[in-house]
Amino acid sequence: MRKIFLSVLLFLTIFVFAQNFYFANLHAHTSYSDGAGTPSEAFQHAMKYVHVQAITDHAYYFERKLNGLDKLLLTKEQAMKSTKTGEFVALWGFEWTGGVGHISVYCTDEWISRNQVDLKGLYDWIIKKRALAQFNHPTSSFGTFNEFEYDPLADDFINLIEVGNGSWRGRTITDEMLSNYQLALRKGWHLGATANQDNHRVEWGSANDTRTVILAEELSFEAIMEALWSRRVYASEDRNAKLIFECNSHPMGSILFGEKSLNFRIVLEDTEPFEEVRLVSKRGVEKVWKISERQVQLDLVLEPREVNEWYYVLAVQRDGDRIVSSPVWVKQSSVYAVNERTRVQGNTVGVFFDLVNFSNDASDVRLTVKVGELEKKFEQHISGKSKKGFAVEFSGLDVGKYTVTILLNGLVGWKTEVEIKGETVLIDISHENDHPEFLQAVKSFLEDKGFRVVFNSRYFKTVPRGELVILPFPKKGGFAEASALNDFEMETLINYLSTGGKILMLALPDSSIAEGFEELLKRNVPALKLVQEDNRIFITLDGQLSNSLQEKGFIFLSTDSIEEIFKWLEEILR
Repeated sequence: MRKIFLSVLLFLTIFVFAQNFYFANLHAHTSYSDGAGTPSEAFQHAMKYVHVQAITDHAYYFERKLNGLDKLLLTKEQAMKSTKTGEFVALWGFEWTGGVGHISVYCTDEWISRNQVDLKGLYDWIIKKRALAQFNHPTSSFGTFNEFEYDPLADDFINLIEVGNGSWRGRTITDEMLSNYQLALRKGWHLGATANQDNHRVEWGSANDTRTVILAEELSFEAIMEALWSRRVYASEDRNAKLIFECNSHPMGSILFGEKSLNFRIVLEDTEPFEEVRLVSKRGVEKVWKISERQVQLDLVLEPREVNEWYYVLAVQRDGDRIVSSPVWVKQSSVYAVNERTRVQGNTVGVFFDLVNFSNDASDVRLTVKVGELEKKFEQHISGKSKKGFAVEFSGLDVGKYTVTILLNGLVGWKTEVEIKGETVLIDISHENDHPEFLQAVKSFLEDKGFRVVFNSRYFKTVPRGELVILPFPKKGGFAEASALNDFEMETLINYLSTGGKILMLALPDSSIAEGFEELLKRNVPALKLVQEDNRIFITLDGQLSNSLQEKGFIFLSTDSIEEIFKWLEEILR
């Protein structure tokens, strides 16, 4: 008896859709590699639980034939015999398993293994064979395909990515795979989201509720393959949750050109209530809906802000199950920037990106990179189906915030914000010396002046980096051993002074003289002594009591006034 249900109608009395929902498992193994059973047994088992089952055994096992016969062709033969239009579709393929990641390739008559080609060689093979492929379980454990380095030609054929994988009971759509899904999209890939069981035992399709859901016109080999090629799929941890995601009436997986107003439509249905729905873009989360419904339609209108945009849906149910759509891409040009990032070093901002030509035709592009009011212009010729990396630097910038913009033929390709911060000021709190009422005010004051402020909570084992170290005296009643400055710390701080650094020893109210603090003073001004008077600390020099001293890069200040601290900081950091 089938445990799944077909539906042409979602919300029967309200919504009518041209596509059907087919629940699939696109990644599984048999005894033809490191699994159990035969492909025929797998298909016979799976058809009780899913509409579509793929067997993707590890290709390097195919190097040893089975009774003189090719294992991939044997799998294909059993798949074709198991397929019954309108009832069940069986797919065949193989999994290439290299150290940089695993990729499933579907419905070819040939295979290639890790012993024959590396990742680039596999991409070239997929392009030559014009084969549909999927990035499998993108995690640090299995590999992320050289951080999803983009290949414009392979992008036409690697159309799927697992955001969920596993045959266990529990979470299969993980945060790590979702993060790598976004990374792949940012790098430029056009990928549909899938979730599969990766079975290795006699549990094909029945191990858990994880499914890839395919939106197709009918349950036939041709219609299923057309939907997979079109990325008309979504990933689900629920066995029968239904999701429609459209932009301007185009379904998930679509690539749109020239759309100026984006009308998003999200429709969800399941027996388990949905609690949160997110619309995610390259900039982050565009919209969050908090709901408690089993059936819901959500609508949103946005305007594209950049030349190349993508959007997908993440829905979470009350039981924690996640459903992730394939994206919709919206492009204003076939030439656009991907893999955009910035780097701030001192007073220099670096802008890095790849320029991609998605079209088969070559193109000339007017490229402008701006940081604030500064700009650099380039005239670029880029071949069809290619990419070109750029690194553009702007030096000598003042402290402050800047808008970074990439313009392509006058259109905004990317926009972000960066900040040039002043030198680092390190505030020590590792010696029972955290005085939050003073130090938080100091932090805010310095940050307003453009400095980067770091609280140091560890002993000084290495020479600090930055213009100033603020070393408050420990508070009264602190643990003696934790309050003390160790000998190696004194040496580290002396070395810091010798390289041009500055140290402000700050004696605040209710401070105490801990071991090592007077020794550090004497290493710089031997005639100095510390004096504790009630809740205050002072210095004496030649019999004179004082609350401050500056000797080259070494400063002592005893005060209960935050304004006096600010005054001294302005002088020290001038």
